[in-house]
Amino acid sequence: MTEKRKISGLQSGQVTVFGALLFMVVFSLLAAQYQSALYYMQKASAERAARLSVESFLAGYNRPLRDYYQILAADGGRGQRHFYAQGIEEELLSVFQRNLQAVPGMESGRSAQLEDSAYTLFIDGEWDFFLREITLNRKGKLAEGIWDGIVDLWKGANSRTSDELKEKQEAQKQAEAGKTETGKNEETEGKTENEVQIFDPRDFLAEIWNQGILAAACPEGYDLSEKTCPMTDVSFPEAGSRMDRVIDFKDDSSILGLLESWKGILDNGPGIRETVSDAAVCLYIRDVFADAAQRTPAIEHERVLDYETEYILAGNESDRENLKTVLWKLIAFRCVMNMAHLAMSPDKSSQVQETALLISSALLLPQFTEITAFLLKMAWAFTEALADCRTLLKGGKIPVLKDDTSWYLTWDQMLHMDRHILDGNDSREGLDYAEYLRLFLFLMNREVKYRRMTHLMEKNIRLLPEYSHFRMADCVYGIQAAFCCPTGAGADCRVQMALSY
Repeated sequence: MTEKRKISGLQSGQVTVFGALLFMVVFSLLAAQYQSALYYMQKASAERAARLSVESFLAGYNRPLRDYYQILAADGGRGQRHFYAQGIEEELLSVFQRNLQAVPGMESGRSAQLEDSAYTLFIDGEWDFFLREITLNRKGKLAEGIWDGIVDLWKGANSRTSDELKEKQEAQKQAEAGKTETGKNEETEGKTENEVQIFDPRDFLAEIWNQGILAAACPEGYDLSEKTCPMTDVSFPEAGSRMDRVIDFKDDSSILGLLESWKGILDNGPGIRETVSDAAVCLYIRDVFADAAQRTPAIEHERVLDYETEYILAGNESDRENLKTVLWKLIAFRCVMNMAHLAMSPDKSSQVQETALLISSALLLPQFTEITAFLLKMAWAFTEALADCRTLLKGGKIPVLKDDTSWYLTWDQMLHMDRHILDGNDSREGLDYAEYLRLFLFLMNREVKYRRMTHLMEKNIRLLPEYSHFRMADCVYGIQAAFCCPTGAGADCRVQMALSY
């Protein structure tokens, strides 16, 4: 009996030990699962906190930049004069920690750290993000190559005009070389012609042109802006350009030099128009920037310059100088296209030829008739171009290449010219002022154009007191950062997050 009881007690102890081992195994498994679940919950919470932290920063985009210019970018300056990385990191960590305070085991999130933070600047030497923002919903409006034919037409007309003058100069030299002894007859003819009063339209053109391009090309009573704004403190400085020239319409060499200088005004060479996006930028400029035609963009706000599109084209600190430069380009373009019309109009050519014969005969220089006729045509085309500029600034339209119905100044008006005649044009067919500016914008160097756009953005936003130190160079388009924080179990949780607009 005693032996049987000992065996039974041994079996009972084995069951107890086995049960304890089984409990320990199950408990360890459950504890491991709990720790694993807790770890993954903490990691997921950390990832969520990291995303919320970065999203919170990007959600603080610069409001005027968004409202005025439809661009999403955060101000990395944070009210400072330079990029404020420390303040951004403190802001990111603060949001990250607040989102971890309610997570079990992550109460020590106050000691979290930010590692390997990197910021994608909105403009970092390339213009990819800049183009992406400003060309949204605009590419579909484009017709590729819309200006190619216009530019080719202008260049062809300018070349033909230059060649024609050179040919006439050569013919004049040959006429002078073969001049015969007919002085008496020419003198008699000259005296006869001198008895008739001859009006030379070039005299009036010289008079009005000597008063300055603004007086010549702007309509009567035009409200000229006198605003100036120094651009020395902008993020991406870009030098401006001015165009001006003394013209003598009675000197064929002066006119030939003028035509030669116009060859580079419209440059559509390789590298200028690289993408369709660049053409969409021209649409964007018309939508958000003001111009001298008194057209107000859809979004109204205070502006440092009234002629913003002209600033992009010229880059000078005053509205006056920018308008001068743009008007010079416009006069050059219109003058060449007007000369192309005159060359194709026999009636107008014969009228000019008659006046040229009278003038050259009065000067006792009949061999100068062809040169004089060409210079008179040039003066007519130039005066018509001044009238075109005034029409465009008043909100009218001018066809690229005119016909007899769209031509404004008659030759009789040229011979009896006065200042008020230039303001009479009221054309409603063709391109308006903004469309001519778009042509010039499309053909200018793209980086110069983009830099000058940022100048206006910066300066206009700085007019607001709370954004007085705003800089486009400090705008952030995306963030990549790694957050590291202890989990309370002796291990660190490290999560990486990268987001952009």
